[in-house]
Amino acid sequence: MSKNTHLEHLEDSIILDGQSGAKDAFIFLDDLARSFSGKSTSNFTVTTKWDGAPAVFCGNYPGSKSFFVGTKSVFNVDAKVNFTPADIKRNHGHAPGLVEKLEASLTYLPALGIKGMAQGDLLFTNDKKTEVIDGVKHITFKPNTITYAIPEGDELYEKAKKAKLGVVFHTTYTGGTMGTMNATFGYDVSKLNKSNDVLVLSAEIGSLGKNVLLTEVEKNKLIKLKQSSNRLLSNAGSFLDEIASQIEAKDQLTVGPRLKIFFNKYVREGKSVPASGKFVKEFTSYFEGEVKKAVDKVKTPKAKATKLAKLYAGVQFIEDNINALKSTSELYKVIQSAKEMFITKLETGERIGTYLRTEDGLQVTSPEGYVAIKIGQGATKLVNRLKFSQANFKKDTLPTKKWVEGNGS
Repeated sequence: MSKNTHLEHLEDSIILDGQSGAKDAFIFLDDLARSFSGKSTSNFTVTTKWDGAPAVFCGNYPGSKSFFVGTKSVFNVDAKVNFTPADIKRNHGHAPGLVEKLEASLTYLPALGIKGMAQGDLLFTNDKKTEVIDGVKHITFKPNTITYAIPEGDELYEKAKKAKLGVVFHTTYTGGTMGTMNATFGYDVSKLNKSNDVLVLSAEIGSLGKNVLLTEVEKNKLIKLKQSSNRLLSNAGSFLDEIASQIEAKDQLTVGPRLKIFFNKYVREGKSVPASGKFVKEFTSYFEGEVKKAVDKVKTPKAKATKLAKLYAGVQFIEDNINALKSTSELYKVIQSAKEMFITKLETGERIGTYLRTEDGLQVTSPEGYVAIKIGQGATKLVNRLKFSQANFKKDTLPTKKWVEGNGS
């Protein structure tokens, strides 16, 4: 069964899928460039990635006319599908906060007249607030890490003020049974019934305003980035294919899986990927350290010899491919740079404020990110990882998530 569970970052595609992944990334960037030049096509769209929680699945249960709600656990072998409040308490009673969210969903979402099955993220139930920000009243809600704020005067303000529940829908499901359901990114909220009790937001971004379109300077920069990408890919192509194969094999003592983890390590530490020479030195040291830890954990000479062989083979592989590894790190950064140009453009068009709640009050932040969707060919995340992902890794910015314990279980 196809379901919407996890999206990868655009730059990670070169590590996960080798040359084909890099070419797919180039295609997505070309489509973005067309969209931001006012030449978008019907099979390509961009949606806002809302930082909502929990994920909610709802609609008519396949093969019946009975309305249900649930978490991703509706896909479990022992599926937890909720038709009544009693079902919710039985399935999720170990997570009281989640029970409240699902009970509100079961109460208010049926009025929307959802056809089939939809996936969305809850934004608020009984936890929205009215706050003054920079002298202006706002309706605020903090479903997860980000606090969203709708200013008084915006047409959404009164709707949010009246609503008992807020939700953003982003995925459509079709199929005759739960086991044969297929997910399609995007959801047409215009077909839903109106309800004063529910604030429904669409993840899809409307037509781009002139202030969001690419300037000639930006277009020229993208052209240069694409030229660099093609050159770097020609240097690193075979190496990337081998890295992708190693990741697929899931041997954590080979270079591929460790390289993906190492790129993410910079995000966790809030650092940009360094110059290629420094990157190779740091990665080599990291790889040797991680494999040596594995060697130290085993006791028998045979087991140690097996893992040491992995260490020697990995270090030799790095030495044999130093130039390709340098090109890989540069290509990773080039794709990040191109991606972030579009993210910056998208952020200027946002109508709902986004903040991080700190000890010193609300701090302006960027939205979680965006999703670029090529109909029938997949989707990818567009996230400024140093802005949002880093905040998500830091414990002091994370909200208490006790109420979602048990989500999906």
